[in-house]
Amino acid sequence: MSTPTTPVLSPTDGTTPITLPTLDPCCQSPCDPPWRSGPSCITFTETKTLIVPIAGSPATGDFSRGTVTIIVTYTHTLCLTAKQRGALAYTLTLLPGEKMTLYQSDRYRRTTSETERFSVQTTFSQFVSAVHQQQTSSDSSALLQVLNSQTQSSNAGGSGGINLGIFSIGGGGGESSSSSSSSATDLSAQSAASQFQSVAQQASQYTDLQRSITISSYEDTETVSTTQRTLVNNNACYAVTYFVRKVLDVYVLTTKVIAITLQVTVDNYVSPVLTPAQINQLPQQYQKAVEAALKGLPKVGDSVEQPTILTVPTDGVVYDPELAHCCAQDPALEQAEMIKLERAQAEAQKLGLEIQLLALEVQRRQALLSAGTLTPFETPPSETIVA
Repeated sequence: MSTPTTPVLSPTDGTTPITLPTLDPCCQSPCDPPWRSGPSCITFTETKTLIVPIAGSPATGDFSRGTVTIIVTYTHTLCLTAKQRGALAYTLTLLPGEKMTLYQSDRYRRTTSETERFSVQTTFSQFVSAVHQQQTSSDSSALLQVLNSQTQSSNAGGSGGINLGIFSIGGGGGESSSSSSSSATDLSAQSAASQFQSVAQQASQYTDLQRSITISSYEDTETVSTTQRTLVNNNACYAVTYFVRKVLDVYVLTTKVIAITLQVTVDNYVSPVLTPAQINQLPQQYQKAVEAALKGLPKVGDSVEQPTILTVPTDGVVYDPELAHCCAQDPALEQAEMIKLERAQAEAQKLGLEIQLLALEVQRRQALLSAGTLTPFETPPSETIVA
């Protein structure tokens, strides 16, 4: 704790300065943790299942036929790296001295209740889940449900999140999905990344469709939630054009293989869930057939970063003003404005020269005092006697 200092009387002007104690920035409340400069990421977990038939060698008669169930787990990480201007939402040109009031309406808030309203990130995750379900199972019920904004609170699971069948959003701790594949090529990290990139792009378009923003110069009586903004062009010569655009979040997608498991089923034999490195735990007659079935699979740790960025809309807009190229005034009025500017510039130069002159006068007087000259700096005016 700091100790306050005793005020000291100033002998020059008789004032008493007030000195406040210097407080520790963390004495009133705990210090906040430091801000990180790295990207903010959203992670989706996906599992793909492939069932590969295997058969023993007829010459040795090891076994007849069986299957290997292969499960590959991926993480799709979307990292926010930048902001970007989106599509043009509104354009307005104001002439010199003109004033206009704009009304910005959020369609999403007008069409949903408070219990059905979520953030943009949650809406995007819901669409990712619904589009993924539509592509993998040809079931569009979840997509129609999200599009119609009919997600009820009864869908919330015991973990406090929102369950849409494939993805678990909210208190569950992570997002996951599952699908089946027909060949080992579909299990590569590049294939999984390309498929998820397509899903995320469609989800972004659906999110933009649902979270659209309307900007107009008139107030709609049916609008419930409206933001009013008044624009004034105080420029006396040039018109100003405002370009209103949506703000987009720019994400970079990285897909990584985090786990591969397999399970062998032959007749009445069912193996435990193993990793590719644990094939030696299988019976000897199954090992070669399983190794052949695992050829072409990705390896744990394989990672792919998509070169194409993904943009997700936000609820914000940006107003970009642009000054017109030509003056809107008559030549005579424009010349009058130029004269006013030149006069103001001359007055500013005059003040600057006067300040320089005063500074030189102070230097001259200091030099006289340093030289010991104590005569008056200025000669008093002489008295004129009138007879």
